[in-house]
Amino acid sequence: MQNKMNILLVDDDDFDAEFLQRSLRKSEFFGTLTRACDGLDALEILNSHCTHGETDHPFTILLDINMPRMDGHEFLTELRQNQAVANSRVIVLTTSGSEADIGRAYEKHACGYIVKPHGIKEMDNVVQALTAFWDTCKHPKHPVLSIPDVQIHPLQ
Repeated sequence: MQNKMNILLVDDDDFDAEFLQRSLRKSEFFGTLTRACDGLDALEILNSHCTHGETDHPFTILLDINMPRMDGHEFLTELRQNQAVANSRVIVLTTSGSEADIGRAYEKHACGYIVKPHGIKEMDNVVQALTAFWDTCKHPKHPVLSIPDVQIHPLQ
């Protein structure tokens, strides 16, 4: 049985976002996809929804590095400092194959780093790998966002 995978896509490129959406639809994706156009938008979504238990859980963040206003590295820094969402799972999905970018992402505890594919078949392979990984993972039945001395459970 496929586990529901809820994705927060943080990417400023409309073409890349549509490219991913098409591959998800083709794979019979089971879950939700929410898009933020940069790191600031993503933080706003996370802060307004996660801290109130309104975001579907479990979820993962697919993060581009090169974006205006707040890039992926700045977003990761802010994310990891916010205790309500610091443990979020982040997979970088970006055009940058730079060793410096890869190192910086893993230093901020990214779960994975994928260089965006150029073709439909390659993107389909990435989506299949992500969903297979997701289905293999064990997820908490009632995820808890940790804030010192407070536990917030998602609405059922």
